[in-house]
Amino acid sequence: MSSASESSRKCFGIVVSGGPAPGINSVISSSVTEATNRGYLVKGLVNGFRDLVLGEPNAVIDLSSEMVSNIYNKGGSILGTSRFNPVKDKEHLDRLIEGLHHHSIDKLIVIGGEGSAYLSLKISRLFPDISVVHVPKTIDNDLILPNKYPSFGFETALHAGTKIVETLLEDAKTCRRWFLATTMGRKAGFLALGVGLSAGATSSLIPEEFHGFSPTPGDIAALLFSTIRKRVSMGKNYGVIVLAEGILDCLNTSENELLQRAMRDDMGRIRYSQVELGEVLIPPLKEMLKAAKLDVHMITKNIGYELRCCDPISFDVEYTKFLGYGAVQHLLGGNSGIMVTRDFDKLGFIPLEAMAGADGIIKSRGVDLSSDLYRVARSFMIR
Repeated sequence: MSSASESSRKCFGIVVSGGPAPGINSVISSSVTEATNRGYLVKGLVNGFRDLVLGEPNAVIDLSSEMVSNIYNKGGSILGTSRFNPVKDKEHLDRLIEGLHHHSIDKLIVIGGEGSAYLSLKISRLFPDISVVHVPKTIDNDLILPNKYPSFGFETALHAGTKIVETLLEDAKTCRRWFLATTMGRKAGFLALGVGLSAGATSSLIPEEFHGFSPTPGDIAALLFSTIRKRVSMGKNYGVIVLAEGILDCLNTSENELLQRAMRDDMGRIRYSQVELGEVLIPPLKEMLKAAKLDVHMITKNIGYELRCCDPISFDVEYTKFLGYGAVQHLLGGNSGIMVTRDFDKLGFIPLEAMAGADGIIKSRGVDLSSDLYRVARSFMIR
């Protein structure tokens, strides 16, 4: 094998796109280690696709085994991340490809969720000289994987979220108050449902429960009111209700000015960092509680950011080392436009084309309301 220092030698590039998730650094670490062991240079794109496209200084850095040897069990991303969409604008797309060519990157590992998987598919379609492998990352667990395997980061987020809600439950009981705790989960309620079930929350609400219609904030508030009233009738005026943030996307925006003004990201989705679900639901809920003459102390709590950058548990460390190694192997094997997968003790992949709908958007999964998972979780709720 020729030396990796030769000018004609092509190299690997790694980019993190979308929101953080526990295990990103482990993917970076294992990918860099395997690629360098095979004699290749590896470069990292800083802050997702954004800095390279916008011509920021130090947008691409060299990655070595020494740099990544001790980051595999650390949260966050040493490369940063962003939700920047480089295929939305032709000029941006041209700059991206020029940048990759300039840095001799012809094998690209994209770490991201379903929105980023769409970018991986588009890049592989438009530029066949650049091989692209996507590594599935999302604590929402909404990517369709073999045998319903979780996406990396989910188990760590579930573990961390459960501990937080357990503490909120103790505070709620001690101080006789109610918490509306919002978790991540744009399209899928796996995290909210799992945290609620594992921590023993009073109830959980997920977006799948509103499929096919658009409830108003008042409709959702009525469900919360029912839970609180039933709990109060038991002599317990305290509790925690877990809400998946994706309920925001289900709501009928025509009657709510806050939702109408909501900022959106490059993918056209509501920026959840700008609109709190609790802010939308608390006003109608308070009106119902006042009309019922119920003295209830309500507090909203968003527990999304606490989950995204915590250190991965051993499940996700092992999982992501598997995926990082597999991404390199697939690229060296000549594969492109695929998502690397793990099916227990086997490496595999799914063509991104097979995961896309007729509109090219990557299909996602959600909680099956007829599943035993939902039935069990629902049986422990007060509604």
